Amino acid sequence: VKDCVINVPVYFTDAERRAMLDAAHVAGLNCLKLMNDTTAVALSYGIYKKDLPEVEAQPRVVVFVDLGASNLQVSVTSFNAGKMKVLGTAFDHSVGGRDFDRAIYRYMAEDFKARYKVDASTNRKAELRLLAESEKLKKLMSANSTNIPLNIECFMEDRDVTGKLNREAFEDLVAPLLARIDAALRSVLTAAKLEDASSVYAVELVGAATRIPAVKRIVREVFGLEPSSTLNADEAVARGCALQCAILSPAFRVRDFAITDTQPYSVTLDWTEQDGRQDSAEIFPRQ
Repeated sequence: VKDCVINVPVYFTDAERRAMLDAAHVAGLNCLKLMNDTTAVALSYGIYKKDLPEVEAQPRVVVFVDLGASNLQVSVTSFNAGKMKVLGTAFDHSVGGRDFDRAIYRYMAEDFKARYKVDASTNRKAELRLLAESEKLKKLMSANSTNIPLNIECFMEDRDVTGKLNREAFEDLVAPLLARIDAALRSVLTAAKLEDASSVYAVELVGAATRIPAVKRIVREVFGLEPSSTLNADEAVARGCALQCAILSPAFRVRDFAITDTQPYSVTLDWTEQDGRQDSAEIFPRQ
């Protein structure tokens, strides 16, 4: 493989995007396009839809919520037959599934420190084992609301440790994270210039962390719709990039599908006049 399309987070700046292109060049890849994560998800959703409104008709508005291991990205996209347009995006680049794992880790570490007199933060191996078990516990709580046990043999100093946590206590631990997710979901409506969520046709979830019940509840509260999981939560971005690469490649015949993306940052030109005065002008506004 040489020709490729590479996905980047929607919040990447111009410098970060150029660095990604440089990295692809160093790796011997010919990057045909850099594609925003949520745009790739929208393409993988829309290109196979045969019931989209005609070009002249009212577009179908779909919200895509991508909560992965390290970040949250949300986009509002309108669809018509053969085309899509990203209306607005929102993001939080420092909240994701690993932050939920860390919340469980801190809770269990304090519990073990109080009951067993062992401090996981002083032993890297114990810390990694507890983080791995915390992630497993998070996944189990997505399907069970009862107390879930956590057991680790020979955790530290030849001691076995055990703890437990239920979904209600977990949601109390991660309340600040859930508040940030709620804020990002609400801000995307403003970014897309939508007065409310009544015009939203559907909400699609991707990213492994969207399986957390509390996240789904927030989506329901913000958009008033039951979130859908029709896309493969782990592969939707890669599938969208593969489709975009096929569209750009002359070797494949793909259904025509026009993509109008958004730009989260404005592009400004700065210069110095002959008299030394600094000036600037916004060339491309935020879209």
